[in-house]
Amino acid sequence: MDQLIPSLAALVASYRDCFARPETFATFQHLIAGWITALGPRTISEVWQATGRAAHHHWDTAYSFFASAKWDWDELGKILVLMVVARLVPTGTVWIVVDDTLCHKRGAKVAFGGFFLDAVTSTKRKKNFRFGVNWIVVGLSVHLPFRPDRAFTLPVLWRAYRKKGTDGHRTRSTTAAELARLVATALPDRDCWLIGDGAYLNKTTLADRPKNLQVLGPLRWNAALHRPPEPRPAGKKPGRPRVYGDRLPTPKAMIEDTKAFPATTLRMRFGETERKLRVQVLGDARWRGAKREPVTVILIRDAAGEWRDEVLLATGRDVPAAFALSGYCRRWGIEVAFFESKQLLGLHDPRVRVSASVERAHPLAWFVQTLTVVWYAGSGHAGPHVERDRPWYATKVGVTFADMLSALRLRQWDQYISRELAGGRTPEELLNRLKHQLAAVR
Repeated sequence: MDQLIPSLAALVASYRDCFARPETFATFQHLIAGWITALGPRTISEVWQATGRAAHHHWDTAYSFFASAKWDWDELGKILVLMVVARLVPTGTVWIVVDDTLCHKRGAKVAFGGFFLDAVTSTKRKKNFRFGVNWIVVGLSVHLPFRPDRAFTLPVLWRAYRKKGTDGHRTRSTTAAELARLVATALPDRDCWLIGDGAYLNKTTLADRPKNLQVLGPLRWNAALHRPPEPRPAGKKPGRPRVYGDRLPTPKAMIEDTKAFPATTLRMRFGETERKLRVQVLGDARWRGAKREPVTVILIRDAAGEWRDEVLLATGRDVPAAFALSGYCRRWGIEVAFFESKQLLGLHDPRVRVSASVERAHPLAWFVQTLTVVWYAGSGHAGPHVERDRPWYATKVGVTFADMLSALRLRQWDQYISRELAGGRTPEELLNRLKHQLAAVR
């Protein structure tokens, strides 16, 4: 199945100029079709077989596409950013989410490979380390019209982390800041907010940002905060002005002191749950990680005592608490995106080890993931969907990414069957071929 359905092919056509040769772009299209419809693991050979071209075209075409063809994910990623924003976030704030994830690999000679913390299998008491490639990923958080109750994070840019002591090493924060700047500079007329966990809220991500990029994330409970510097008294001798004002208590102390730092009540809805929150806001503070830049510090406590306390830092003065809290809740979407890319699109599966192939093959799962959501939000949701006999699953809230991918696969199979029948293949021949494809052990 090497042909994309017309509605998806129209989206992919936007990337034609990113490839040096027309043959390379054609292979790119074939691989997307194979990645979507592959029944087994997304190894390169399995994806190539899923295209239906393996019998007449050498499999080296697919491997060469990743190892030596002239193209770059950053160029495709910038177009992907514009596509997502134009179709799914035409107005309002653009939310950028950053995090890293481990792609499991085997083999001592795998490029960028190393032992990293496996956050999925680790607990507070026991930390598990596993060999693989660590990826820093930036995604755009969007609300879809048919799922207003949750935000989907769509990966758009990524980098393989190079460990300390290897060529090209840079910290995760440096890489994250670079990716966020690429997104913000591609959208110069839009307000962008970068959301990350505590590992990505530091002076590296806050320094030298484009004017349209702000940062939001959790702050340490023992963080050193200051008031803004007071104006120089009249008549005082000239000298270097103060950068920071008087030292403030730590966030841990401030959240307990509602007299010095008054609290207000905020009611917010999270999915189907409404929470009553006690909120304290410092609208003009200073934090050394942000240097001279004013920041807003927001202390949050659940009135029911069921959720843990949280302290958030947002760049800029007087950022509304509801805005910051609802924005930070979008961060979880990238964890869901990682799970779906691994479970449904075979992020771990490509068995490649040279640097170019590792950097290019695995992220195709993220590209297909974002492309699927964009396609479904455009024309896919109006078409047929896969029908499943699952009477025990009666509490489904709405459409999931699995439903979107299934709908796209169904449309691809419909086109394939129609083409085969129109080409002269009899229904018996087609049915026999499909039976063999489904029965093959992979």
